[in-house]
Amino acid sequence: MKEMKSMQRIISVMAGLLLLAIPGQAFSLDEDPVLLRIEDEEISLSEFKEIYRRNNVESMVAEPKGVDEYLEMYIDFRLKVKAAIELGMDTSSSFIEELRGYRQQLAQQYFTDDALTDQLVREAWERSQYDVRASHILINLDAHAAPGDTAAVYEQMMQLRQRFLDGEDFGDLARQYSDDPSARDRAASGNQPARRGNAGDLGYFSVFNMVYPFESAAFNTEVGEVSMPVRSNFGYHLVKVTDRLPAMGRARVAHIMLMTPSGSTEEELQAKEALIHDLHGQIMDGADFGQLAEEHSEDRQSASRQGEMLPFTSNRMVPQFIQTISGLHEPGQVSAPIQSDFGWHIIKLKEKNPPPPYDEALPELQNRIQRDERSRLSQEAVIERLREEYDFSEDRQALAVFYDLVDESIFRGEWETDTEEDLDQRLAEFGSRQLLQRDFAKYLRDRQRRHNPTEIPSHVHRMYEQFIRDEIMAYEDARLEEKYPEFKRIVKEYHDGILLFEITDQKVWSKAARDTVGLKEFFHDRREQYDADELHEVRGLVIADYQNYLEQKWLADLRKRFEVWVDEESLNNIVIE
Repeated sequence: MKEMKSMQRIISVMAGLLLLAIPGQAFSLDEDPVLLRIEDEEISLSEFKEIYRRNNVESMVAEPKGVDEYLEMYIDFRLKVKAAIELGMDTSSSFIEELRGYRQQLAQQYFTDDALTDQLVREAWERSQYDVRASHILINLDAHAAPGDTAAVYEQMMQLRQRFLDGEDFGDLARQYSDDPSARDRAASGNQPARRGNAGDLGYFSVFNMVYPFESAAFNTEVGEVSMPVRSNFGYHLVKVTDRLPAMGRARVAHIMLMTPSGSTEEELQAKEALIHDLHGQIMDGADFGQLAEEHSEDRQSASRQGEMLPFTSNRMVPQFIQTISGLHEPGQVSAPIQSDFGWHIIKLKEKNPPPPYDEALPELQNRIQRDERSRLSQEAVIERLREEYDFSEDRQALAVFYDLVDESIFRGEWETDTEEDLDQRLAEFGSRQLLQRDFAKYLRDRQRRHNPTEIPSHVHRMYEQFIRDEIMAYEDARLEEKYPEFKRIVKEYHDGILLFEITDQKVWSKAARDTVGLKEFFHDRREQYDADELHEVRGLVIADYQNYLEQKWLADLRKRFEVWVDEESLNNIVIE
């Protein structure tokens, strides 16, 4: 929040000082004379023209400045930045950290594949138009499991899939084999009541409700069919899609609920069923739904609000609710009694807000994808492009030494090697960067942490792949200013803008607020123009005028301290079209 506020103030300062814009000029780009020199800083005519054009024509300012007027403003701006640098403000840790943060934000766009990101956004929106109901069988597998263990679990999943295709019930298979404990009935324990198993049924969900690989399997599998085994960080899943509905979006309903807890007698169950149908009949005859909810609903939290529940999306409610609401279209509609694992319900629709259209949903979808694991797909696409661009090559034989060099102490965060001086073989090469075995050894040592042991070759391979990704990204990051002039320009603007804000605050804004003696003298000397006897009556106006006074006085001093030279002939050659 602090950074955002600071950036807003910087932008406002830059907007006030860099109101520029010149569409054209009458000189050859082959002859690009120095237009402006401030001490040893030189600004060419073409550079000034570009700044003018970008800030006046392209930004469509309400009151464009003339060339002469803008040049004076630009000189003032450069003088202030130079004064900040002279004071060492650009070397302070706070400045360096703030600029680094802005640069990192800017750099992110260069590490995403725009075409793939657009594709992922469109895919997410299309999926948001549906609610899918699916069941699954999960076999747990560590994300970094050895290839042999991975193959064994995959084969087990393929056998279970074949048993379903041969006619066995998917729910029965889930109860027997799934590592998801919710698939089976659970006895009461401690403060937890007994729970019925769901036979792998996960209910309804939409985009972003599940991890991306699982989501993709569910949306790419036809209703009634079972996917091939799909890998997530939890392990392998078989996904059976049981229904697909137009997306409910966010719904608001009221309900009357009669509970049928586990262990209820047949007589109790029949009584609840009879009562729910009687209540429904009363509602159909005109009885007040809210009053009946207050009197009879056993969901006491909503009963106190005449049965109204908090708004919810499809993944937050039992599937019977979602199915029923899909058939209610007008506010005020009341469903027939329905039964869920919790009991009997009568549902009254209050409101349904379906997903917004694409253009309206776009900003939120882009934001969600940046935070979602699918953003890594875009980054991986960029890395693959950079591998090709920088002619990446590697020697996997040089990597094999680590299979013996690394031991299980690395899983305790205690691994060390005394042989780094001998690890001088080339592991990989790209661009002008060469990575040696010792570079990878240092990477392993610096990033080791305590976690469950896995097979050494598998761990080494995973860490090597991450090492290569990190090195390629760092190499590209260091070259952004060289490769992309626009990136360099924006970073420079941030650099100058931060300095401008800091020194203006020091010399003008905060000073005017702190200098009570100077403010009183300023007011006393100009009392007539304010038409007031006391300072507190017009304090805000006086402070603003005092700030302007301090700024003009400061600028006059800067003009005396720093040598400013303008090539008047080149300036006169600038033509406004």
